[in-house]
Amino acid sequence: MRQLISTILTLVAIVIFASCGGGGSRSIEMHDRYGSVWFDTEEFVYDNSDTLYRRNISITVRYDGDYVSDSVPLKILTVSPDSMVYEEDFTLHIPHLADMRPDEHTFIYRSNVLLKRSGEYRFRITPLEPIDGIASVGLIVDERPSFNE
Repeated sequence: MRQLISTILTLVAIVIFASCGGGGSRSIEMHDRYGSVWFDTEEFVYDNSDTLYRRNISITVRYDGDYVSDSVPLKILTVSPDSMVYEEDFTLHIPHLADMRPDEHTFIYRSNVLLKRSGEYRFRITPLEPIDGIASVGLIVDERPSFNE
């Protein structure tokens, strides 16, 4: 009897750990820029199926030797599945690191976000001025739950 109870408790513990741990993934969408100047809107679509987990939303830029600016001012427009629209300015501050110049930076745009509707969220990212040297622009939605509420 004791062996049976121990086995059942072990199985319950395994099921609980498997259902609560690990989990999430990342949705990453990158758009390559053709040409040396970024001036037009890039649209990203994220299909949300889970309305319970909080997420981090980040913007990634890859740049080349032509990039010389200190910052990239953006207009970000978000359209939710129920057609609610939110628009705001956001500035990426890309540091110049001399000889250790990386070619990619990721910036947290929103952290601990709850996407309340199931369906497609559209993110439109537009530079407020033409920017030289941006090779790719991307959006990352971290689908892992945040336990720091």
